[in-house]
Amino acid sequence: MTEATAKGRIVVGVDGSDAGTAALLWAAAQAETSGAELDVVTVWTYDAMLDDTSVNRSIGEARRMHVHELEELVTAVTKGFTGVTARCSAPDGDPADILVDWAADAAMLVVGSHGKGKLREVLTGSVSGACLRRATCPVVVIPPPARAPESRLGRQLAELS
Repeated sequence: MTEATAKGRIVVGVDGSDAGTAALLWAAAQAETSGAELDVVTVWTYDAMLDDTSVNRSIGEARRMHVHELEELVTAVTKGFTGVTARCSAPDGDPADILVDWAADAAMLVVGSHGKGKLREVLTGSVSGACLRRATCPVVVIPPPARAPESRLGRQLAELS
């Protein structure tokens, strides 16, 4: 058993929304406390109707843009946490399917309760709900009240802006 396996791995779904950033903040705090590694995942679809980053870009260019944006966010969010190791990935496909698969052997999966995107705005909570129903590890869903300006998480989100 490697050290990373012994300490665990936390998978966190990030989509560019405040909910995703709040999930990353919460997961980073857990990783700092537990010594777990973070797998930070942003799932996207190569489709100009659903993904603004895909417009006028090849699949490879769009993926690089998603990874770059995710790495910048992770760097900003985790800079105040000591000893937190994070890996960034940008697979394409169905967010719930991919997050559940990535978290199959994780200590936990962390997601925000409402994501970002043209279609996902109509289906608020659909990814978090699917993760709760299908994941084989504990799932933490960061609800909107946790992101209120007066909450600890809300204050941390405001500091990132």
